[in-house]
Amino acid sequence: MENITNLAAQYAHSLLKTQDRRQHWQLNSKPFLLKYLNGIAEKCKLKWKVGVNEILQNLESVYLVFDAEPSGIVEQSQFSLVQKMKVGGFLSYSQTRNGQIVVWINFPCIDGMSDEKTKAEMLETIEPEELTEENVNRYIEKFLHEMIQWENDARDEIGFVRHKH
Repeated sequence: MENITNLAAQYAHSLLKTQDRRQHWQLNSKPFLLKYLNGIAEKCKLKWKVGVNEILQNLESVYLVFDAEPSGIVEQSQFSLVQKMKVGGFLSYSQTRNGQIVVWINFPCIDGMSDEKTKAEMLETIEPEELTEENVNRYIEKFLHEMIQWENDARDEIGFVRHKH
């Protein structure tokens, strides 16, 4: 019985911790990220912007995303020319079901050039209070390194996509 009592207390503590994390996100983490990332986006003049996904309360995210832009790849047929768009990559700070924050990168893709899902990489799962300037800078640096590598060394798009007609 003592073991059950201890486990019940641990479970109750877990529920409170989730509430605390969610409250910290709403009152501190989300406003900090929006302000800080907007400052970075304004200072570093790239084609990127800050966004927020608030569709599901307590599963929100704040992200830094590159704008979609022409890739330079043009599909030609005898009747048309179609500019393939590069859908920009993004760095996301996303709430999990228990209020922790997953920091992850979604890589760019050339629209219509691959049947595969775009590549994503999880960087870390952290507590909301760990979203400090130092940590956010580290994640942005990692994101930019990955985007540079994607632009310079993309080896994943070998061959041609065949459209089924």
